[in-house]
Amino acid sequence: MNFLEPKNLPQLTLSTLAAATLTASTAAAEEDWQWGAQLYFWGASVGGETTTGGNVDISIDKIVEDLNFGVMGTLVARNDRLSLIADVIYLDVDESDSTSVNLGGASVPVTADIGLKGFITTLGAGYRVLETSGGSLDITGGARALYLDGDVSVSGLGAPIAESESGTNWDAVIGFRGETNINEYWYFSYYADIGTGDSDLTWQAAAAINYRLNSVDLTVGYRYLDWDLGEFGPFSEVTLSGAFLGVKVPF
Repeated sequence: MNFLEPKNLPQLTLSTLAAATLTASTAAAEEDWQWGAQLYFWGASVGGETTTGGNVDISIDKIVEDLNFGVMGTLVARNDRLSLIADVIYLDVDESDSTSVNLGGASVPVTADIGLKGFITTLGAGYRVLETSGGSLDITGGARALYLDGDVSVSGLGAPIAESESGTNWDAVIGFRGETNINEYWYFSYYADIGTGDSDLTWQAAAAINYRLNSVDLTVGYRYLDWDLGEFGPFSEVTLSGAFLGVKVPF
């Protein structure tokens, strides 16, 4: 049979188109979702206020000195204009401090041990509303969870005193994220959100300068996170702020 005869051309054409369509659909399905991760060190200082009116101020050098464990990173999945975002921060910090108090004319040594564990995650989705050769802009929405677990023990004043407080705080947030190209290698990135829920108000803002390499992007910037908690365990306000340094890895 001669497949080049006119009567066989429609069948040949339909078979070829079907095979081409199937191959293109398979390739498109594989390329629909693009994944990337950002791993970074955030030199965040902890600040805020306790419900009793006391101030919280732990600098980054103290956090690094007393850090037991820390994980910070962002995972992003993108399909055309839609993106899914998960940002996670975990810190486990212990601090011990000794002082003395005057009791009946005698100086009595007192030791206080403070343990603070914190887990912060922001989960959300974004939709790209602007994309040009100069950059892009996404509108975002999602939820942020703040988990704090604090332990305080005091010894030296008779019977030891020990207290423990923990709780989880959920807020809905809306915001935006974007990039602005400076040239072929350098670009500026930014993110901000605001929300409420269990908190009276929470907001964050971050900005970074980035440099494109062959397989990764280097990034350095500044990030600020704030919660006005009202009545939340031992804290009424918590802030995290500081510079960060990291890499963005596509895969």
